[in-house]
Amino acid sequence: MNKVKLALFALDHFSAMAIDQAGAEWIGGDHRRLRAKAHGQLYHAAMDGLLRQGRSSDPRG
Repeated sequence: MNKVKLALFALDHFSAMAIDQAGAEWIGGDHRRLRAKAHGQLYHAAMDGLLRQGRSSDPRG
């Protein structure tokens, strides 16, 4: 269940990052660029956590 929650968290932040990046390209603004960067960092941290869980020897996940 933790893997599912982590995957959903990653997808949520990836989606938010894409929306903020698109807004920054269309409208501009440093605020949207910073938000996109923050969402990207959370996405990458969640994906790293998923990969680390996948390599663990604990079958319960």
